[in-house]
Amino acid sequence: MKEKIVLEEISIDQQEKGRILQKLEEAAEQKQYWRCPSFWEIFRGQLKYISGFCLGGQLLCVCLTVVLLGYFQWKGEGMLTYLGTASVAASSMGLFLVAELGRSRAIGMMELEQSCYLNFKQVWCVKMILFGCLDILLLTVMVAVVAKNTSCGLFRVLVYLLVPFVLSNAVQLLVFTMLRGRRGEYLQAGAAAMCGMISLVPLSSPQWYARTYFGVWVFALAAAVLCLIREINLIYRRMEEGEMVCWN
Repeated sequence: MKEKIVLEEISIDQQEKGRILQKLEEAAEQKQYWRCPSFWEIFRGQLKYISGFCLGGQLLCVCLTVVLLGYFQWKGEGMLTYLGTASVAASSMGLFLVAELGRSRAIGMMELEQSCYLNFKQVWCVKMILFGCLDILLLTVMVAVVAKNTSCGLFRVLVYLLVPFVLSNAVQLLVFTMLRGRRGEYLQAGAAAMCGMISLVPLSSPQWYARTYFGVWVFALAAAVLCLIREINLIYRRMEEGEMVCWN
């Protein structure tokens, strides 16, 4: 017959037990299970993935355009000189941004970034915000200078410059979504140059800048904005579906 084993009852200090459990609860509450970084932390962390060449080129264009407009102001140039120069500058603004996006989407690069667990949408969003802020800064300076030295008015000058700016970005993004690799970069630069030349067409007939044709400019701006929204939405959808990563 097996001997029955009786375990010795261990006395438990309920007060000490409660104190230890309370400490464990406090430590668990202080533990951070899910970290949600702030927008600035995300933005600052993604800056290191931006090409110094593209960012430097964008800053250089901003400085050169400001210096050129100051020179025109010093020389007392006419309205067409201001509008022509500002239109070409507005058409060329998005070139470095699209080149930077193209660098991230070069053949093999997105696959490499995915293997490093990088968030494409996050990286691209930071790039677009940074370059977009520089574009807005340059547009603000150009609109203020052109409106001050012409009789068009602030709002009309804004529309005149937004048309080539938005149209050029829409065309460059169209080329960007269609092609991949070095050939796409050259065609994007060609698209920016083509939009710059098209922006000079109204200078051949200065009456296009008269108040009578302002409605045509507003319509052109609305159409260009719709095209730009469509291209941005197309890029976002392709990133969501993984088509950009799979397409080689």
